[in-house]
Amino acid sequence: MEFAVLGPLHISADDQPLPLGAGKQRALLAELLCHPGRAVSTATLIEALWGQSPPRTAADNLRLYVHQLRRTLGRDRITRTGTGYVLALHPGELDADRFESLAEQGRIALSAGDHERAAELLKRALDLWRGPAYAELNLTTALSDHAHRLEEERLTALENRIEADLARGMHAALVAELSGLVGEHPLRERPRRQLMLALARSGRQAEALATYRDARRVFATELGLDPGAELRHLHQAILTGALPADSAPAPSGDRCPAQLPADISDFTGRVEQLAELTDLLGDGPPPGPGPVRVCVIAGMGGVGKTTLAVHAAHLIARHYPDGQLHTNLHGAESSPADPGQVLAAFLTALGVPRPTLPETVEERAAVFRSRLADRRMLIVLDNAASEQQVRPLFPGTSGCAVIITSRTRLTGLSGSAVVELSVLHFDQGVQLLSRIVGPGRVSAEPEAAAELVRLSDGIPLAVRVAGARLVARPRWPLTRLAGQLTDERRRLDQFATGDLAVRASLALSYVGLDPAARRAFRLLGSLEVPDFAGWVAGALLDLPVAAGEELVEVLVDTQLVLISGMDPAGQPRYRFHDLVRLYARERGELEEEPAAVAAALSRAFGAWLALSERATERLPGTTSAIIHGTAPRWNSPDGAPWEPPAVQDPTAWFDTERAALVAAIRQACSLGLSEVAWDTACCVERYFDVCGLFDDWRGLHERVLEVCLTTGDRLGEAMIRRGLMHATTWTETGGAAMAAQYEGAEQLIALFAELGEERGLSDAYVLRAWGEAARGDTAEGLRSGQIALSLAEGSGHRGGQARAHVCMAVAHGTRNIKMAIPHLLRGLELAEQLGNPRFEATTLQFLGLAHAHAKEFETGLDYLVRALAIYRQIRDPLLEAMGLVALAKLYAGHHDPRARAAAEAAELLSSSHRLAHHRADALWVLGEVDLAEGRIDEAVTHLEESVRLWRTRGWQEFLAGALAGLADAYTAAGDLPAAAAARQEADALSGSTQAG
Repeated sequence: MEFAVLGPLHISADDQPLPLGAGKQRALLAELLCHPGRAVSTATLIEALWGQSPPRTAADNLRLYVHQLRRTLGRDRITRTGTGYVLALHPGELDADRFESLAEQGRIALSAGDHERAAELLKRALDLWRGPAYAELNLTTALSDHAHRLEEERLTALENRIEADLARGMHAALVAELSGLVGEHPLRERPRRQLMLALARSGRQAEALATYRDARRVFATELGLDPGAELRHLHQAILTGALPADSAPAPSGDRCPAQLPADISDFTGRVEQLAELTDLLGDGPPPGPGPVRVCVIAGMGGVGKTTLAVHAAHLIARHYPDGQLHTNLHGAESSPADPGQVLAAFLTALGVPRPTLPETVEERAAVFRSRLADRRMLIVLDNAASEQQVRPLFPGTSGCAVIITSRTRLTGLSGSAVVELSVLHFDQGVQLLSRIVGPGRVSAEPEAAAELVRLSDGIPLAVRVAGARLVARPRWPLTRLAGQLTDERRRLDQFATGDLAVRASLALSYVGLDPAARRAFRLLGSLEVPDFAGWVAGALLDLPVAAGEELVEVLVDTQLVLISGMDPAGQPRYRFHDLVRLYARERGELEEEPAAVAAALSRAFGAWLALSERATERLPGTTSAIIHGTAPRWNSPDGAPWEPPAVQDPTAWFDTERAALVAAIRQACSLGLSEVAWDTACCVERYFDVCGLFDDWRGLHERVLEVCLTTGDRLGEAMIRRGLMHATTWTETGGAAMAAQYEGAEQLIALFAELGEERGLSDAYVLRAWGEAARGDTAEGLRSGQIALSLAEGSGHRGGQARAHVCMAVAHGTRNIKMAIPHLLRGLELAEQLGNPRFEATTLQFLGLAHAHAKEFETGLDYLVRALAIYRQIRDPLLEAMGLVALAKLYAGHHDPRARAAAEAAELLSSSHRLAHHRADALWVLGEVDLAEGRIDEAVTHLEESVRLWRTRGWQEFLAGALAGLADAYTAAGDLPAAAAARQEADALSGSTQAG
């Protein structure tokens, strides 16, 4: 017998259709087929047949319909259970089961590369469909959910079959089918990727690029998002003529985070509240569309909100298989967490590269909602301050759930369920105390235990403080602590949630530590860092790293230090609660000599410096000279290697350590330790540069420069000023940024000359050469470049030699390509010798542009494609923007239709990273392309913005070119006075540049 639901409901035996009765009988069979082999309750079937208003005879009528179905199907097919009915099916009888089996076999064959078999299996699976699942029936909730799931599986199978056909070379034949599929499902990315690939492989690159532009428009309009990574990568491959060898999608960067803190082993009480939470969230996301389910746990400080949230989350986590996100929003503290920073952490955990994160909270929230759109995740937001703080952190679909803890009810969150949490009942308080200190001690002194709970007023934090004190003093009788708490003048100090209460409770744990652990606690508290690795304790105490890590674990065991997470190598990171840190500092002020604290901090800062040196040497970055000061580096006193495993992956190490590094550098500044501050800050420059973190770079260096000026540290001043010039070269800083390099370089030249530092002096002359080139002073630019080259050669600074050759090529510019190219080739040779792929790619891009200006299209394209290949390896947004602009210029210069797509991609990337120089360049190309295609209004808009940005850059040659293009656009638009003014300014700038 065969049952078919993939279309109108149909049953047959021996290929002969069997009759079905009226609508109710068909609805009954459909509901049973939706749950084959499982009991369907009488109540569910009655609701399926009659809705919310069944007749009084519904149960009798249901039995009649079951009897009629048994006559058609056979009596043994439908059996009665205690609560309902079960339909028995044999393997392969239901077409939906056969479809799912064939589709899965096809998917496996596709993954294994057996494209012929995959196509055959998937076609057989899709041929089973005769229309929408359960067609012509009034769909109940269960039928609707099953039909929706089957339809999603059908689309996936169809996409897999197309993937197999693409791999079999059927590109042209698939274009029509894919065009229809994209039209029916405009928000699905995979069919768009397949259509782009089919078009491109059919020689229709322009249409493939147009498909990508349409995707950008649709996704921006409907979702407020850009296309995903797969579409962007394919788009870039089409632009560069480097299509993938097969149609397999790029590996996904998605991750399945599991961020819940450890469950509470001594969780006590809260039965009603826990039941309420699990009833609301414990069965996983509801079927179909709907709002996000949000539960707010509200109550006073210390009442156990976090404990309940974490415990409930662990109980229901299995219903959210795509992971859990957790964060502390610090709402009860003076500086609540910034939602933008929280979103950055969540998105990073979900696989979004940090350099690609949008700038604003709204944009990050949109990307976050998109990432969670098809996931089932649980999000725990602990210690929220306000509705405004948590709203951006909500997903957008019903597949996820949110648990919030807060001292306020957050009633402004419409639709959220609020779980009120008050103090523990008396029995629960005694039970909690018993679990903390041990049942033997409580049963031995029941009256004293009851008195402790009464004096604690049932506040869980107070009970825990009392229990922790007793655990730390296993020989104390409970009556002793109860006696101390009877003094009302001291009770608030012991149990209130303010500063005094925290101080007193921490003292109980602190006194129980051995002297080494107490000193570790005091010195760790002297650091102003948000978190730290275990080796920091070794540096502070001047102990072997392993010994320092053991002391930190002692502090973790006594709950004075928390584990905040793991680094990329799986090593734990630790943090203090802010108030615990204050208490540790108080103890330090009372028990440590100021000189001892200063020496400990100096060792810790020296350890960060030593590790930063090693990490930055492994990063591909600027070729500027690495110049260090004489600040002491810390090494383990036992002489054993102590480099953390994560330093082997320098980017990951800097990602993990960045917040602590920046805080340590700033603390060194506040203590007037300029040398360790500037040396460590300079070690972080390459990381900032590669990741495009120019704002962070500039802000840190400006603070370090202040202390260098205050202390008269001339080398530090020179190094930080050099770094600041790099940090502000390409970004939107206002003013004539590139031309301003001349003044900054003059100051650097004087500083490095005074210090006798030839490598730094070479770098300074390179910067002056760039500034002179920007001002259009070719002769002076070449002279500065030659001086830089001589200094670099004399000091063995090969990176400086490479930069000097490139800057002289830039000084020659487009006016003397034949002289520029030899310099670039020499710079490329030196970059390769240095093993610096980043500078190698930069030089390749300049070579590509030079050959483009020389009308050597193929050679220029080859250089640019090589440069972009290096970008894909090192993931550098600045380099990618440069490469795309160069590619757009090459295409535009040869009237290649790919120029627009490359320029648009460059403009988008430059905007997202605030790279004003490259955005101005990309807009210039877009304006010229618009003008050539007769899009006059768009040309004017693009060129006006390009001119505005070039004015902030101060690069005269480029400003003159953009003004000339704008004059042409104004002329085409009929605005002759504006055209004349732009032309006059362009001619004046060109004249002064040529004269220079």
